[in-house]
Amino acid sequence: MNDRFEIYLMPSFGVDSDAPEIEELASVLTDGAKSRRDAAVLLFNYVRDSIRYIPYTSFMQIDNYLGTATLERGYGFCTQKSALLVALARAAGIPARFHFADLKNHNLPGRMGWVLGSDMMVYHTYVEFHLDGLWLKATPSFEKALCDKMGWRLVEFDGTTDAILHHRDRSGVVHIEYVKDRGTHHEVPLTDMLETWYHEYGPAALERWESTLAENGRAASA
Repeated sequence: MNDRFEIYLMPSFGVDSDAPEIEELASVLTDGAKSRRDAAVLLFNYVRDSIRYIPYTSFMQIDNYLGTATLERGYGFCTQKSALLVALARAAGIPARFHFADLKNHNLPGRMGWVLGSDMMVYHTYVEFHLDGLWLKATPSFEKALCDKMGWRLVEFDGTTDAILHHRDRSGVVHIEYVKDRGTHHEVPLTDMLETWYHEYGPAALERWESTLAENGRAASA
């Protein structure tokens, strides 16, 4: 592996790929994989479906984004699920990084629309794996059970082509519209994310977001 990829194989801010739990899980999940591509698909499927997408999760501290914390919770939003996937990939020897974008969710659940006061998802996060000389996009946000419930199209990653959120849902209605590309990072740019959320959504929205956390914690553990 070229030295320029080392940064995408090492632990970084928000990526605890050297944690024993992460290393052990990556080893178990990729046991028997015949290639890095196969291993990436196995890791993607695990994070997509085994970790529930729940946006009402603590978000102010970097510890909230660590893969070990997300494994313990069993749920998280896009950045947290992506951080777990990046950590697992790096632990398995697959270069991985974050890609950020702003998108409009035309089918945003009402509660999230109330919390944010907008249908814009600012700093939406997905993963890029470096496989066979290419950076491939892979979005693990929405699990199969949630897609079945909501009528959304499931994102499926095969290790050969990009896999991002679909423009239309299963009924053909417009669902996701990518609006702005915010580039790639080797770590979680938490300061930039928080400052941008504060600017885009306003302090009242972040307060509403935080106010849902205790309620969600009770519901998620039920």
